[in-house]
Amino acid sequence: MLGKEGKGRKDTGKRGKGANGKDLQAELTAELRQLRRLVRDIGESFILRREGEIETLIAYLTALPAGRVKADAPAWLRMVRHLKVKPAKGRLKDVKDVDRLIGELMDALTDAQDKVKLPVLRKSGKVAVPVSHSLEDTG
Repeated sequence: MLGKEGKGRKDTGKRGKGANGKDLQAELTAELRQLRRLVRDIGESFILRREGEIETLIAYLTALPAGRVKADAPAWLRMVRHLKVKPAKGRLKDVKDVDRLIGELMDALTDAQDKVKLPVLRKSGKVAVPVSHSLEDTG
């Protein structure tokens, strides 16, 4: 059951006292279609944000010196390779695991970058690009 009228979401006043089953069915169908659009929009936004973060990780990785990559990459590779997901199932658990992995890699790569004192990376649109301090106006 959906619950008693007046509980949960506020009534929009669209239906009168004499609303029949067909009207309620149509109203609920419209709301469910809106919910479906919300799920798609939220999913697309999540995907775009995570794809951008992965591109940032790639930029951080390519900016690291080979010695630092040689020292840390085996652990990072293990992290990525140990990700166990079942994409076809569309599980929230898998989304959380991917999100956690991206966060851990971001922390690891930014820590590695801090240790070698590389130039600061700034986001320009959706792609991170290195900024050279020698090109900045000095006075």
